[in-house]
Amino acid sequence: MSLYFLRSRLLGISITQHSSTHLYFLQNPYLKSISTLSNPNDQPSFTISYLVNSCGLSEAAAHLVAKKVSIKTAENPDSVLCLFKNYDFDKTHISKLITKYPSLLLAKPDKTLKPKFEFFRDMGLSGSNLAKILYSNPNILERSLKKSTMPSIDFLRSHLRTNENIIFAIRRSPRLLHLGFQNLMVSNVSTLQKHGVPELGISKLIMTRPSALMVNPDRFSENIMAIKEMGYNPLKSTFIRAVNIMSVISKSTWEAKLEVYRSEGWSENEILHAFKTQPMCMGISEKKIRKACDYFVNKMGWKPSVISRNPNLLNLSLEKRIHPRCSITQILMSEGLIDKDLNLVRVLKLTEKDFMEKFVIKNQEKIPKIQRVYQNMIGAVVLDIGSKELGGFQKL
Repeated sequence: MSLYFLRSRLLGISITQHSSTHLYFLQNPYLKSISTLSNPNDQPSFTISYLVNSCGLSEAAAHLVAKKVSIKTAENPDSVLCLFKNYDFDKTHISKLITKYPSLLLAKPDKTLKPKFEFFRDMGLSGSNLAKILYSNPNILERSLKKSTMPSIDFLRSHLRTNENIIFAIRRSPRLLHLGFQNLMVSNVSTLQKHGVPELGISKLIMTRPSALMVNPDRFSENIMAIKEMGYNPLKSTFIRAVNIMSVISKSTWEAKLEVYRSEGWSENEILHAFKTQPMCMGISEKKIRKACDYFVNKMGWKPSVISRNPNLLNLSLEKRIHPRCSITQILMSEGLIDKDLNLVRVLKLTEKDFMEKFVIKNQEKIPKIQRVYQNMIGAVVLDIGSKELGGFQKL
């Protein structure tokens, strides 16, 4: 028995026709690697040439794409590229799309692609805006316009009203055009309505955090009940923010973050108060929670209750906002230029412009180097403020 015959028997391939055997190898994803290894130099030269010269791919990228698509003639791909250009796609858009979704070159331009491009352009989507959406979810062009895309748009329009709002939402989450996600959202939106959440809140959630509505309906209902039991008012914007947070983090992550706050000395009431005031305090990483709490408690001498009453502080950058501002105010206090009873919470909440005017520029004549030191600190490097830089001011 020949080696070729034995190999064919083992792989379950008939040797009656060599051409059919070759096709089987190309089409079978489990054997594709074997086929490629056995003929490493057998690349379709026309496909590679077309991808490079007509689609703008690099030669390396063209070789990779050529493993996924085979171009026999230029007629259909030329029509596809022409269609892209007619809808304001530039060379960069086209090359990126073809690299990610090469089978587009084999699509029927007039039957499959043009109706969808026309539909999106009528909404105000074309060129770079449409290209960015397709990068994230190129399968949009593969789905049925009437059975998938249009029903999804109709659902969005029922809540967002205008094309501008719909486009804004789709750009944030192209998955909104996926019928499966739409079905989840219909159920979860209905749950919000039953609990008295106003249409404005629902629309805002769809536009800004649609992923919060793309979860299992049973879990979503449990989250809504839990949020109401915490005392949230469905009529207020904090209710929607709480829905977002509880929908996008798992139960295990939720429990882990609760444990972090407890380990930092927070009581259950303080944790609940912080979450009700600013739900994003549960969206912060465990590492950031620990670092911020450590700084406020051990460096600033604050009690956990101060932080829990002002949970927005946890969202601020420790390196570029909290530490630099606290350092500058410490310097000014040590020089007697500001009151030692200054409310630092308010200082941390000031806009950058207001902080610069009230604490840096205002005191530059008395401490000439203060602006340079502050700008260095917020520029990326947290400096060790000491005698060399500012004449021995007390460090935090």
